[in-house]
Amino acid sequence: MTTNPGESRGTGTKPGQRWSARPRPASAAALAAPTALAPRSACTACGQATGIEPCCQSCGQVLFLPRGLALSTPGLRFGGYLLEAALFVCTLGIGWFIWAFIVFQQGQTPAKQLLHMRVVHITDAGTARWGRMFFREFLAKGIIGVLAYFTLFVPYFWLLWDRNGQELWDKMATTLVVTDPADRLRSPSPDHPTEADAQTW
Repeated sequence: MTTNPGESRGTGTKPGQRWSARPRPASAAALAAPTALAPRSACTACGQATGIEPCCQSCGQVLFLPRGLALSTPGLRFGGYLLEAALFVCTLGIGWFIWAFIVFQQGQTPAKQLLHMRVVHITDAGTARWGRMFFREFLAKGIIGVLAYFTLFVPYFWLLWDRNGQELWDKMATTLVVTDPADRLRSPSPDHPTEADAQTW
C-alpha cells in the first residue's frame, strides 16, 4: 500500500504534522510525588519563609493543614501522657482499649480526644487513620520503649529538641501531633473526607 507524500498513517495527526507537536502527558514521577512533601515558600500563618520541613519553624503551623492548625506544645503533649495513664487506670485498661479503638479512625487516643489533639500523617497530608494509629501506639511505641530501657529513657524526651516536635515513634509512623480545638479535622465518615485531606501544598 502506498501513501501520498506528507501523509501520516495511523497517528491521528494532520498531514505533515510531527509526533513531537502532540501534547505529552505528565511524567509518572511527577504524578506520583506526595503532595505533602512539596515545599512552600512562606508560612500561611506568620508569613515566614519555609523550607522542606512539614511545619513552620517559627510558629509551628503545619503547612499542609488549614491555617491555625499548629503543632501541639511539648507541655500539652506531656500532659496528655499523664492523662492517658490516668484514663487507663480509671477504666481498668479495658475501657481505654475500647475507647481507643473507636477514636483511632479520627487520629486520636482517649486523652488526645479530651485535649483536642490529633495525629496527622505527613505523606497523606491528612488525619492518621486506624491502621497507622495502631502501628504508632502499639508497635512503634513498643520498640521505642525497649530502646528507652537501655538508654536511660532519653528517647521519651526526643520532642524537646526535634525540629518538628516529633517523638521517635512519630518518625517511625511519619506523623505529627497538632492541636485542633474546633475539631476541624474530624471526618464524619470515610466517605466524607476532611477539609485538610482535600488540600495540597
